[in-house]
Amino acid sequence: MPSWDPSTIAIDPAELTLYQSLDGPERLRCSLVVYSGGDTGRQITLPDGTSSIGRSAAATVQIDGPGMSRLHAEVSVEGASVILRDLGSANGSFVQDQRLVGPRLLCDGDLVRLGSVILKFYEHRSVDAALHDRVYRMAMIDAGTGLYNRRYLNDALKRALRHSRQDGRPMSVISYDLDRFKRVNDTHGHHAGDLVLRESAAVLGPVVGTAGILGRLGGEEFLVLMPGAPVVAARALAERLRAAMAGHLFVLPAGDGEARRCVSHQQTISLGVAEWSSAMLDACDLLDAADRRLYQSKHEGRNRVSG
Repeated sequence: MPSWDPSTIAIDPAELTLYQSLDGPERLRCSLVVYSGGDTGRQITLPDGTSSIGRSAAATVQIDGPGMSRLHAEVSVEGASVILRDLGSANGSFVQDQRLVGPRLLCDGDLVRLGSVILKFYEHRSVDAALHDRVYRMAMIDAGTGLYNRRYLNDALKRALRHSRQDGRPMSVISYDLDRFKRVNDTHGHHAGDLVLRESAAVLGPVVGTAGILGRLGGEEFLVLMPGAPVVAARALAERLRAAMAGHLFVLPAGDGEARRCVSHQQTISLGVAEWSSAMLDACDLLDAADRRLYQSKHEGRNRVSG
């Protein structure tokens, strides 16, 4: 049996259009990839127009790292050109180890250093950017639901808490899981359980929208991160999530062969809400608080929000 080569990326034939159409109307946007520090591997898609980069909450792109100023640099996407400018940072902005003294046009593959934070620039036609996006998704996206995975959530939570400590902004989380999910697997089979997981993510993802970051911790457990949101906003979103799931009707496959049929299934969720406070030491304390309230919802009858 041949050994697996970890340096090789398997590309589904259906994905070949991604690489064949890089010059087409749906081409990828330019991006910066973080190559150092706790955010290593993070890919930052650059929108049209000008975006500021720094550790402040006022920056369009927040990056926290050694030597990064509150508003360190700005990048402007102007048609096919991407221009980097330093914003008077204390430790300087560098491209290919040359300190910026004025605007600098970025080229595909350029190494950018902001303070001590290393990034790499990819233009929109770059196959490297497409491949990096594929690898990043493999590392950060849960294959069963298409949501962010535990690794991404942990990294994003640590970043958000750093900003909360620096800027005094609120930070809330919602922890939830699917009620009596084991019964779905036991009664209808694991294929039906997988369908419930995928469809529940598809139902609740749009409810979260831009209000937070939704991901799967594992099994039937999920987490919503809400940087900048007080607990009252988190409770309101949690209640909308609860209502959306309770109001959705699942149609599940049941039986095999000629006896195969479909059955209706009503799925509920229980939720716990918590807000970061100065009495907490780290991210684990915040997650523990949300989990305690989730279990409170379970004990009080399920299909409810606590916190």
